[in-house]
Amino acid sequence: MQRRAAAIYLVFFLVIGAGAYGLIQTAEEPTISLQGDTAYSAGDTVEFGDRAWEVAEADTDSGELAWVNESAVISTTIDNGSEVPVTDVRWSDQSARMEQVFEAGATVQYNGSEYEVSVNGSAESFTLALASDASVNESYAVGDTVTYEGNEATVTSVTGDAATIVWGGPYMLVVQAENVTDPTEAMFVEQRDLEAMVAADPALYDEIITQNGTRKVTYRANETNVALEGYFPPVERHTIAEGETLTYQGNETTVDAVTNTSVELTRPGQNTVTVGFSEGANFTVADTQYFAHFPNNSSVYFMETSERYGDYQAQENEIASYNDRVTGLWGIAQLCLVAAILLVAIAYLPVRG
Repeated sequence: MQRRAAAIYLVFFLVIGAGAYGLIQTAEEPTISLQGDTAYSAGDTVEFGDRAWEVAEADTDSGELAWVNESAVISTTIDNGSEVPVTDVRWSDQSARMEQVFEAGATVQYNGSEYEVSVNGSAESFTLALASDASVNESYAVGDTVTYEGNEATVTSVTGDAATIVWGGPYMLVVQAENVTDPTEAMFVEQRDLEAMVAADPALYDEIITQNGTRKVTYRANETNVALEGYFPPVERHTIAEGETLTYQGNETTVDAVTNTSVELTRPGQNTVTVGFSEGANFTVADTQYFAHFPNNSSVYFMETSERYGDYQAQENEIASYNDRVTGLWGIAQLCLVAAILLVAIAYLPVRG
């Protein structure tokens, strides 16, 4: 009797569980079927307001829009007292900036040997190959450091014709603010490592001495001391004023403003504005709110939120409702399976007596 009842309940739970599982298998999952006017992929252009934006990325439910502002003003602020690398600034008659140009195809003296120069302008790199054995070579790109004649030089530019390296000590920016409430000028003052300069000069002993409060260097040839200040050329000082121009980081730049604490430099340039988007998320472009929908992993629709977002949310609610029902059916199927197993186990327990 016990096992007959267990069998009846077992069939009941199996039928219920099988029905729940069958519904899970046959039910069709709803999807977002909303369509816009145009599906865009990476590299396409889309008009928002009076601007053409590029779809810079569109992949797997997220992406990015990009717009290049061709008439942007690029600003750079240099604080008073900060150091500026010699590679960053240039003006006429600049004495602290040293440079060497390696022309493409030329044979040059490089650290005591002859090397041939080859230039890759598109990759912004150049190669120095030993003239007697081309397998011995060194390649450098813009921004790399090159040891040249004992100097730590920086590759500042590479074109199809030549590569340029620059070296020299940094400058300190000093605002002419003494007894001035509204300064209009500042100065680049060359900074020197005098100990290193003395050590690198073969005519001098490597030590700076002090006599009667004056720092001096000593000639190796005749042991004569000479004032350090008079041995090397004067420190370079270059004054800039509001409204003047100089070359900063390779661009013609205007001294826009000088204050007691900093100098602001400006130049025309390009500025890229980006806006990210993702599936179903709102974003604002040209004072209008939009949302994105991906019909697949490589294309996207853009639709105005005020016009279509209600439809999108309705379809999202359908998907959420479907998932809730499927979760419930899985719960029923699993509960019926557990109940069936328990019934079988209990039915076959030994009966006392």
